[in-house]
Amino acid sequence: MTLPPALKKLTDLRIVRVAAAGGMGVIAQTLVFQVAGIWLGLVRPSTAVLLGAELGIIINFCLSNRYAFGDRRQSSLPGRLLRFHTVIAGALVIQWLCVYAAETVTTHWLALDAAYAAGILISFVYNYTGYRLWVWRNHTAPGV
Repeated sequence: MTLPPALKKLTDLRIVRVAAAGGMGVIAQTLVFQVAGIWLGLVRPSTAVLLGAELGIIINFCLSNRYAFGDRRQSSLPGRLLRFHTVIAGALVIQWLCVYAAETVTTHWLALDAAYAAGILISFVYNYTGYRLWVWRNHTAPGV
């Protein structure tokens, strides 16, 4: 299948590929958040954020490593995975704080979902910066 030129140009943008990979991880994390933390109430919503995160992290790393940053593989896979987890740890703190702050004042699902979404949006900027500058930084000079 050939993509239309405008769509091909869009998918060539690294930030779009990072957003797509992250989006798949967010879907996995959100399923755990909603099912375990909201619908079934198995754990507190702020705990469900952390539980769903690891599944989302692995999915996000695999897709980012292959599609978003496939052209930047100068370091070892374990090294990239460790740096990725380190960056994501900061994002998890951001997400957890957003949901925890909301759950200290309300248990309404809409407020908790809004806090969850806010944490993800803030984390995207943080993650993208960490990915570009540290996890998959380009170790060679341009044109080499």
